[in-house]
Amino acid sequence: MAEEVEGLEAGEASSGVDPAAIALAFAGASRSKADAFLDDQRALIADQRHHLHEQLRQLRLGIWQMRLGVLLRIATAFIGVIIAAALAWLVWNTSSSNNLVIDSFAVPPDLAARGLSGPVVAAKLSDKLAMMQAETSTVRPPKSYANGFAETLKLEIPETGVSLSELDRFLREKLGHDLHIGGEMVQTDQGVALTARVGNNGSATVAGAEAEVDALLQKLAERVYRITQPFRFSSWLRTQGRIEDGIVTLKALATNGPNVERAWAYNAWANDASQYQSDSADQPLLRRGFTLDPNNYSILTNIAGAEYRFGRWEDSQRDYSATLAALLAHGRDYTLPETMAGLEQDFRAIILMHRGALLEAVDQARTAIVEDAGHKGQFPIFSVRLAGYLVALHELGASRAALAEFRAGANYSNPGFSAIAALHARLMIALEAHDWPGVMAAERALPQLLANYPGMAADKPVMIDPVVALALAHMGQFAAAESRLKPMPADCYPCLRARAQVAQMQGQDARVDWWFSRAVAAGPSLPYAESEWGRALLDRGKPDEAIEKFKLSNKKGPHFADPLEGWGEALMAKNQSHLALAKFEEANKYAPNWGRLHLKWGKALFYAGNKAEAQKQFVRAAQLDLTPSEKAEIAAMNHG
Repeated sequence: MAEEVEGLEAGEASSGVDPAAIALAFAGASRSKADAFLDDQRALIADQRHHLHEQLRQLRLGIWQMRLGVLLRIATAFIGVIIAAALAWLVWNTSSSNNLVIDSFAVPPDLAARGLSGPVVAAKLSDKLAMMQAETSTVRPPKSYANGFAETLKLEIPETGVSLSELDRFLREKLGHDLHIGGEMVQTDQGVALTARVGNNGSATVAGAEAEVDALLQKLAERVYRITQPFRFSSWLRTQGRIEDGIVTLKALATNGPNVERAWAYNAWANDASQYQSDSADQPLLRRGFTLDPNNYSILTNIAGAEYRFGRWEDSQRDYSATLAALLAHGRDYTLPETMAGLEQDFRAIILMHRGALLEAVDQARTAIVEDAGHKGQFPIFSVRLAGYLVALHELGASRAALAEFRAGANYSNPGFSAIAALHARLMIALEAHDWPGVMAAERALPQLLANYPGMAADKPVMIDPVVALALAHMGQFAAAESRLKPMPADCYPCLRARAQVAQMQGQDARVDWWFSRAVAAGPSLPYAESEWGRALLDRGKPDEAIEKFKLSNKKGPHFADPLEGWGEALMAKNQSHLALAKFEEANKYAPNWGRLHLKWGKALFYAGNKAEAQKQFVRAAQLDLTPSEKAEIAAMNHG
């Protein structure tokens, strides 16, 4: 373009003067005429230059106009794209809209004049529904509901004229899936009647005095909540202490609701009934829910938990493993994303506990508690489980501290299960400390617990009676202990072990072996029965037979410290303290804070001739939890 302009300027300038014409003019013209001619030529050249500059200016202006035109077209296209995208988003957003929408109520003019206008009634109903929804605690994700409603409510008051909000409303009505709640308030002889119509899902009417409008709106909100979101409504009823009403709602949903809702309803029905109804049978309800939705980890974990509470530990271990697999594969469809990590660690801890890997279970449980604390503390039972792992790891102080973090009744849906587990942990702490009166004192909290949660009476024979029976036997009350043992289920793993231990305290060796063999059969992959059996054989003066049981327990639970420690004691009983050292050292990897372990380790070092190292172990043992007899034993070694 620049070359064209330069060429044009040069060409125009040269074409204005003809050399031949100038020569002829000068040859035949007078001086005055020649001067006039030159003046004319100069004027012509000036005109031509002016014309040329004007052309150049017009050309440059044209170029800028062209550029601005291109930019304007680009800007117009860009704005058009934005408008099209905005419209597309508006259409998509409205087509995917799935909200509960409260429309203005129809109200007589005289009521409206007294402050009860249609928008006011709609707003009050919306506020009450929003409050109920805020008080509903559940980790179930919104997308898992059959209706899939959003978490928020919308209050819509129609506007006059055309506006963006009216366009949005129009599109949602045409393309979306909002459920509109409307209705009217009418005057009656007794006062007023309020009716809410929930789309095509039904309607509800309440009536009373005009002065009771607020209470009437609360009743209406409850009925609307039940129609639109029955599962959440049942959860809300639980928070209000209206357990029976909640169970009635769940029964109706389980039997007549959509399949996805039926599975959840069976699960919640089983949970509530097993905590609050003494004649409940939660397992059949849970199995029905599982049949409807086998991918729902929540149903699986409740099945596994029920098996544990009834002593079927082998089945519980299997189903907790299935629960973990379901959580990892499908968990985001059944729980809020922020709860996933804590639940995963909790399930891993339970599985590790079944295998005797208690130190690892403690680490997983602590991680679960940290994860849960970062997300509203939905699962306070995690602290109870941690306390149980710690007492099995022989760390009584740490177990008490973990239990102190538990707040009774705080669990969002399972306070009864949490309460019975916490009581069991208190009993186990007292039992581990050889505080037999402390066991009996802790049991005195049971009547109040059963008054609050009648369904927990079914768990008592497994969760409470075995521990109390052991304490009674240690106090020499064998008849009372045997009476406690009678109601225990025949397939209950901890119950069978308790029967064997009570028989041991009575010197009934044949019964001891018979009950322990039953326990081994009930829990073929579990390491606890063989470890306790080995301890009984060692107390009976049979170290070789004890070692065989310890070996079997160690094979099932290689990270379980108890059989390793018992194995070391058996070797000491055979005057092989030098061989026992390796067993104590290995046990220390899995129970580093076990007082008895360090006590026996010190004695083995002492008998092996290493008194300096023995003294270090005695010092360590004195810093840890010891029973009264163990404290006496260490005192004797220090003075020996």
